[in-house]
Amino acid sequence: MTDQIARPSDAELHAYKAFHHAEYLRVTAQAAGGTNRLIHTTELPTEGTDPVVTPALDHLYSKAVIDLTAGPVLVELPTVPRDRYFSIHVTDEEHYTIFDEVRPSGTYAFVRTGRGMQVPPDATVIECPEDYPHLFIRVQLKTDEDKPNAMAIQDQISLTGVSSDLDFNDPIQFVLDTHDVYPQNEGLLASVVGDYGDEDQQRVAAFVNVRVQTIRNNIGAFGPIDSSEPGSNDPEIRAAAIIGHLGLPAEHAIYLPFFVNCGGEMLMGGRPEVFSFPYEPENVREFWSVTRYSLLTRNTLPGLNDIYNAYNTVPDDDGNVTITFSADDPDDGTYWMPVIAGEPYYFIVRYYGPDLDALPPGPCDPK
Repeated sequence: MTDQIARPSDAELHAYKAFHHAEYLRVTAQAAGGTNRLIHTTELPTEGTDPVVTPALDHLYSKAVIDLTAGPVLVELPTVPRDRYFSIHVTDEEHYTIFDEVRPSGTYAFVRTGRGMQVPPDATVIECPEDYPHLFIRVQLKTDEDKPNAMAIQDQISLTGVSSDLDFNDPIQFVLDTHDVYPQNEGLLASVVGDYGDEDQQRVAAFVNVRVQTIRNNIGAFGPIDSSEPGSNDPEIRAAAIIGHLGLPAEHAIYLPFFVNCGGEMLMGGRPEVFSFPYEPENVREFWSVTRYSLLTRNTLPGLNDIYNAYNTVPDDDGNVTITFSADDPDDGTYWMPVIAGEPYYFIVRYYGPDLDALPPGPCDPK
């Protein structure tokens, strides 16, 4: 495992996530035609090419690279019925959450900390310690037939702000120049700026890709810099969070990754694996899903079903949903999750609105 790969320094682990997130900001701004422009995804990322690794297939996304260099930015959000999950999530340039809310509505004003920006009096103010925070809005998509309803909500989202191009030569220097780096991290980034590049990113990724397989959930991975979640200040956990880039803090959603079967063997497409999950898990306020990804690309598998949830399954007599991961349809009454023969994969169980003190049992936990 990770003992066979040299552990990167804390500075390199922090640079890894800052580098990845900065490159993502650049790509996203270019795709949108500039900063402060919304991208509404109207299709699920099922073609294996999404810029977000391990993308959830539970939502349509509305996202933007917020740009505060020319003044405040206003985002208007509709009121959404309570039977649909809807959230706003804002991430800073060091990949920490700085604001999140479930079922938001009204006006949200993004302001740069310390610049005295004036905003409408009725707006919810989001103070940002950088010029380019990332806005992520999740609109739950229950089934394919539900898409017009989710898209109608997206149509009611608006963003007002001055747009510009975003480009830079050195991702680490970009973060240092445009972000009030947290005191505990400033020395880390400053120590590698100018010396950390693509080859370093690949080397650290090799460590992180193995380390993440030993992490049981996302507790400590995505919260604010001052999060009280266990492991929140562990640089390995924070770096491993890039595998689930832009994930929610654990209080809003718990992510349970599975890279091995219940016997500890790596999940491999040539060997059928069967797992059962409760259809109505206790202590989950919102909903659940099970999504499979390629371990080679950290993305979905083109042309194959990737997800099961309460909206496309029914429980068996024991109240469970049983899924067979295999290259061929088992045709045995279980739900088939296709995988590619000979290729490694993993899956994520997501519980939205969990009780962190009483999580549902996993498929390998004693019954």
